[in-house]
Amino acid sequence: MASIIRIKRSSGTSKPSGLQWGEFGYVTGIGSYGGTNQYKDRVFLGDDGTNANPVGGYYYTSMMEHTPGSIQGVQNTRNSDNGVVAVLAPSSNSGLGGANSLKVDQWNVDNIRIDGGTISSTDSNGDVTVDPNGTGRLVVAGVVTAPTYHGDQVIGTPTGGSFRAGAYTPTVHDFTKDSIDELNYILGKLVPTQPTTIASQNLTLTGTAGNARLCQGFTPVNNTGGSLTPTAGTLYTRNTDSTITTNYLTEFGPGDSGTVTGFVNSTSVGSRTMNISFGLYAVTSDNGTYGALQIANDKDAAESTRNVGITSLFYEVYDARLINAASPDGFNKAYITHGAAATNNVFWYEDPSTVSAPVISFSAVTPPSSPTLNYSSGVPHYTQATANNFTYDVTVTNASGDMYTQNKLLNSDGQTAGFQNPGHKEYDDFTGGTLPPARNFGVGTGAVVNIAQTPRDLHLTLTSNHFTRFDAVTPYGSHNNQRLSYSTNINIMGTTARTNAIDEDNILISTLGTGSGNATRVNAGSTGDNPTPVFTSWTANSSVAAYEAVVRGAVLRHDQTDYSSGYLPAGPDYSSGRNGTQYFQIELIRSNVSEFRITYSGAAAGCFVCMPDNSAWTTSLSGTNGWADMFQAYRGAGIPTSAEPGCSSGGLMDNNGGTFTCVFGTESSSNDSNNRILIRWKLTSGQSITGMSFSAT
Repeated sequence: MASIIRIKRSSGTSKPSGLQWGEFGYVTGIGSYGGTNQYKDRVFLGDDGTNANPVGGYYYTSMMEHTPGSIQGVQNTRNSDNGVVAVLAPSSNSGLGGANSLKVDQWNVDNIRIDGGTISSTDSNGDVTVDPNGTGRLVVAGVVTAPTYHGDQVIGTPTGGSFRAGAYTPTVHDFTKDSIDELNYILGKLVPTQPTTIASQNLTLTGTAGNARLCQGFTPVNNTGGSLTPTAGTLYTRNTDSTITTNYLTEFGPGDSGTVTGFVNSTSVGSRTMNISFGLYAVTSDNGTYGALQIANDKDAAESTRNVGITSLFYEVYDARLINAASPDGFNKAYITHGAAATNNVFWYEDPSTVSAPVISFSAVTPPSSPTLNYSSGVPHYTQATANNFTYDVTVTNASGDMYTQNKLLNSDGQTAGFQNPGHKEYDDFTGGTLPPARNFGVGTGAVVNIAQTPRDLHLTLTSNHFTRFDAVTPYGSHNNQRLSYSTNINIMGTTARTNAIDEDNILISTLGTGSGNATRVNAGSTGDNPTPVFTSWTANSSVAAYEAVVRGAVLRHDQTDYSSGYLPAGPDYSSGRNGTQYFQIELIRSNVSEFRITYSGAAAGCFVCMPDNSAWTTSLSGTNGWADMFQAYRGAGIPTSAEPGCSSGGLMDNNGGTFTCVFGTESSSNDSNNRILIRWKLTSGQSITGMSFSAT
């Protein structure tokens, strides 16, 4: 058997404690560089001081178990410290693959990597800094290409050897960034101001369905992404055709660069990258429609009326709008951007409601059940009192959809000839109504409100158009000028005396003689033109005699009307036994009257005047019981006589109305013991008087 030569050895991991001079030792434990036992898997040799020094071992040789020159993927199966690479110099030794093969394929130093023709950082987003020492400079031969430069690049020496004098003269040691900043500052003083951008400009919708308010009680679709918080009762722009078009933004820039984009609810609806359209570098015009984005009037900014004074071919301006952009149901927004510039949002509500236009209808009228009445000639009249309210219901169908126009649903056109204005009616005046109204209020089953109309303080008879007209307006249409149809005549007599109408107890006397108070009706006494004068007090609430004319609704009339039917309040039946002549007699109490004017409108068959307590007067007119005749001329002297009873001066009174002068001749009302003047009007069938007054000549 061959001899075995062994040296000292150990399977442990500790360094030998000591070796004799020239003595070898070997530790076989698996090795690593760091740690307490850092001498594993090594060969040791003792020196002349008995120190154990590492001189080799598999720990070291395992680090080079790879293809020569290769460093990528080097791993060490023997220890945890991976491998090392020998740096090889070029050689012509063809046995090693030629000169170009004797090199390191990738070199890593800290976080710097050299690989191929690239120097890079192994850190994520890490910088690579080349920093010459002191006054040293980075010298790069050839063309330098980079997306950005950072740091202090020196501008260097120009080809001519020095910089020529100008607006700014740099030096060879100036930093590039500073020189560019200075040049930009100087050029900025020469370059015209750029056109205004679209930033914060307002878009306006065109062709919408107007404005309306949002109803309550439902959650509308909100497509704005939270840019708008819909609130019931708030006024919004309303749209109904599922498309929107905006106004043009006119003459904004830059029209030769950047991208213009239209948005509806943050979704692009059209875009255009702007081109140079004029000058040496012109590409193409940007006028056109791109989806729902429309560009127009792309032109040289020198033509701008917004930013005047711009030199030609410096900038371009354009007009832009959205056209027929799709509008989904619910709340939406739109805006236009140009690069980082953006218009303000414009908001609207695309209303999906299918509600029809509102319809107004009426119930039957309920007359007052316990009225307060005034009387004239025995005919009852309603007064101005809430006890005399006429009531009825108004129903409005289709009062709202998703939206409504205003709080006022029912618009009153005001008072009528005989009734006060009942006022407008808001949604919460209707049964079950609220403010804001609920969605689809009055759809299917109409919304109902009760109307009460109070007679006005007037004297009249209503024969038509008794009650107020109403309008109903919603975003979905309107129903206008609707009035309850009512055919029953209504007599109204106010509590305030009227002199511009016929009032039995208040007929105007204007600046006549001495005394006060107006003329009042008295009993006519009997039929005939010239009966014995009677002037007993008139009782307005009693039925009149067959020969008495009637004052009804502020009109004195020859009356043969049955007021028990077709009239409210119901009154007496004057339809029979009254076809003959009828009279209306009044008294004036005034002294110092020897002549006066009588003014009337309408038609009368006769007018007679008497001073019943003036003996000279009654004696001279004994044949007519003291009655002088305004339809006959005054005889020109003295007192009218039985043979010549006329008292009209300056023209005869006739049956067509007008102003006429009555004269007493040589007599005066002062000679009447009671200063009483009686005037007796005669009316035949079909005649009436609508106005009457007395005044001084």
